[in-house]
Amino acid sequence: MTSLNSIETANDATYSLSTGGVVTGDIVNSSALSDAEHQACLQQIEQTITILQETFHAQGDVFRGDEFQVFVPSPKEALRCAVLLRLTLMKTVKGTDARVSVGIGGYKQIESELRKTAKGEAFQLSGRALKNMKEERLKISFPTAHNINPSDELLVRYLDSILTGLSEKQAEVLFPRLLYPDLTQDALSDKTGIHRRSLASRLQRANATLILDTLAVLETGL
Repeated sequence: MTSLNSIETANDATYSLSTGGVVTGDIVNSSALSDAEHQACLQQIEQTITILQETFHAQGDVFRGDEFQVFVPSPKEALRCAVLLRLTLMKTVKGTDARVSVGIGGYKQIESELRKTAKGEAFQLSGRALKNMKEERLKISFPTAHNINPSDELLVRYLDSILTGLSEKQAEVLFPRLLYPDLTQDALSDKTGIHRRSLASRLQRANATLILDTLAVLETGL
């Protein structure tokens, strides 16, 4: 495997079917969570997977107590789903985060039991990269045939750094902002029940505009 830090490639056989995205992740330092905190995190991940199913036609599972995997049919939406899964944990329990690995590639045999039946390059890339992750908490992996833009690697590291520094309250407002990017702040305030002034202040401190712009640039290459 050729590694470019936050973006990786692999020499896997290309499947002749569709190309999609797979997000594989785990909770950082899950053993330090109390039973109640751990259960709350798992419940929130499951709820977010349901939202991703409704919004992006994704499909996902939670397994082994602290790991999860989500298949996203559109590669362009896989990175946003990965960020939303991180924000889910960050807004649920203070100081909690996840490592998330996004694999972009071919896939086949997507059925109801994702973990047992899904096969393909995207799943291999995502799972393999997660095992190799060290300090970083966000990574994207492509097949070797993919023409990688070196600036994308830097943008992934930049996005990872901003996300890692978010507070619980900032993650709480960023989650709906990324999920509903077209809503006005008034509409987002009504949807979340957070006062508009407080919402705007938290989004500004969280660098929401920079995060959205960085995602938009990266998504054009997926």
